[in-house]
Amino acid sequence: MKGISPDTPFRIFQIGSIFWPAFTDKKKISASSEIDPAGMEKFKKLHAALLERGIYFGPSGYEVGFVSSAHSSKDIEKTITAFKEALEIALK
Repeated sequence: MKGISPDTPFRIFQIGSIFWPAFTDKKKISASSEIDPAGMEKFKKLHAALLERGIYFGPSGYEVGFVSSAHSSKDIEKTITAFKEALEIALK
């Protein structure tokens, strides 16, 4: 992604169709208590930028997202593009 280096402290964790983003460099997060509260300001920016791009994501950095068969390939591609753009904004 333009402007985002591989060592940026941001990861997307996943179990099956459930996923959750976190502004961290941890390799594993399996409980909300392991999420760094300091990342919530960045998450607020990410959330707002996603909404501006037509992507609804839970408003708290402690929530999870879901992918289902209701999401088309077009939906997923739109979300990926919007997420990249929103992440760049959140990391400024």
